[in-house]
Parts: sequence; structure tokens; C-alpha cells
Amino acid sequence: MNKEHLKYLVKITLLVLVISFVVDKAVFLILNKLSDKVYSGQSIGKLNQYLKVKDSVDFIVYGSSRANHNIDPSIISKYSFNIGMDGAKIAYSSVLIQLLPADNAQTILLHIDPNYAFKQNYDGGDVAALVSKYNRDKDIKREIDKLGKNNSLQKFFWSLSYNGKVLGILKNYLNPKDDYARQLGYEPIVVTSMQREIFKNIINRGDVRDVESFCGTNYKMNDIYTRALSDIKMFCEANGKKLILFTSPKYEYPCTELNARFKAQIEDQGFVYYDLTNFFNDNNKLDYWKDKTHLSHVGAQILSKAVKELVEKDN
Repeated sequence: MNKEHLKYLVKITLLVLVISFVVDKAVFLILNKLSDKVYSGQSIGKLNQYLKVKDSVDFIVYGSSRANHNIDPSIISKYSFNIGMDGAKIAYSSVLIQLLPADNAQTILLHIDPNYAFKQNYDGGDVAALVSKYNRDKDIKREIDKLGKNNSLQKFFWSLSYNGKVLGILKNYLNPKDDYARQLGYEPIVVTSMQREIFKNIINRGDVRDVESFCGTNYKMNDIYTRALSDIKMFCEANGKKLILFTSPKYEYPCTELNARFKAQIEDQGFVYYDLTNFFNDNNKLDYWKDKTHLSHVGAQILSKAVKELVEKDN
């Protein structure tokens, strides 16, 4: 290749990069404008609703689907929100908690799962659900980078932050709903008769899991989990937040030793923690459940009233 060809190739490459950069930023700005008007759908809407109300509420629920579907925040406070998200774990919640205002007294109810706390392969990957805000919020960017869950290309191509979310954004932009605003983020599960029969058949078949392999025998807390809890605790203590940890009920749960070890470790670190795994053991009905880990709206109402008493007790 002679020098003229090489110069031509360099010019073409630079031109392609410049055009790509400009187009990418234009697409990014358009998607920002669309997504900022979306307040329904879990991919963007619920997060936007949280960011909209987080400074004005006094009670917030964080965690996975077992927080999302199991706690009705309106029972605890009319100025509240449930930002529980299906698939979320401690890293996701940690980032969102640290976005709260420094000067507001707020109560944080954080759902944690002892099983995940002791899983050594947990890598904080759930924080990637916040990637749409990566190039828009320095705090979210910092936490995603800290866990190494960033796509290096998105530092140049910002619109990659919306990868896999565009259809959801368009759908909820064109057909908006007010569920998150009306129900304060809570997503109740109304169980159909067919779902109830399916769950009943599962229960009647019995549990065939190997308890030792399911529960594990390693009771050393995952380093990322430990660091996230420490970050949350430090933030709450520095910013006037009341932090309460809890574990939501399960229909059947054999890992009593695991939960006991977790409770001891977490309380040694100075956390307020309620293990409600066996909450329904003495009064268990199929109507309370959707499956073995998620409550129906009936069970959620009962649990939420009990949680209200615990929250009031600690205030």
C-alpha cells in the first residue's frame, strides 16, 4: 500500500468515526427525550418514576421481585414508593439508595436474600439494568464502572445505553399508563384460578430438592454483597436515613442454618434486620401465594400490615 492509499484510508476512517459520533449523539438525544416522558414499563418507566419522586417521599422499598410484588407501600405511608424490580439484587438497590437526597429524613426498607449473600459467584451484574442512565448520571456511571459492568464502547457510542430498550420505550411512550404513580410503584399479583391450581399441584408433588446442594455450606458472605451493604449503611448514617433490612416469606424453605448464620453476621455489623421467611408458617393458605417465593395480592396485604408494625416499632 503506497502513501497516497494510506492517507485516503485514514481520511475515510476518520470521516466514518466523525459521522458515527454525530449520528450516535443525535440518536442518544432523541432517545433521551422520548424515554424521559415514559413512566410505565419496568425497563425505563419505573426507574423514571422513582427518580421523579425520590426526594419527596418518606418511605421507600428496595429489592427484587420479592419486594416489588410483596410490599404495598401505601399501607406504611401515603408518601412512599416501591422501587423493587424483578431480577434486581443488592448492587442495583445500593446505587439507587445513594441517589437519595442528603437533607431528607427517610425510611428505607431493603429486601435481601441470604441465599445470594453467600453465593460466591455473585458479581453485581444486576446493576447493568441502570445502564440507560450511564452517560446521564455521574453517580450511576461511577457505580457501574466500579463493578466493571460497563460496555467500553458506550463511552464513545452513548446510544448503546439504550440497547434492548428501544421497543419498550416506544411502546410505553405511545401507550402510557399511570400504574406506578397510582400504586406507588407496587405491582400486586392477582392470581387466576388456573395459576392457583398449578401451584397446588406443585405443592402436592412435594419438594425433591437436595437440601445441602440447594442451601450450601459456605457461610462466608460474598465480597461484592458485603461492600454494597457497607456502602448503603455508610450512606444512610451520613444522610439521616433509617435503614431496615428484611427477608420476604417463602412457602417452604429448608435453609434454616443458612438464615441463622446470615442473621448473626448482619446484626453483628449493626443492621436492623427482620427475617420473615417463615412469616406464614403458622397460618399458611394457598390464597396467599402465587408461587413458592412470591405472594399474591392477598398475602402481600397481610405482610405489608405486619411490616408497618415493624417499621413503626423502629421509629
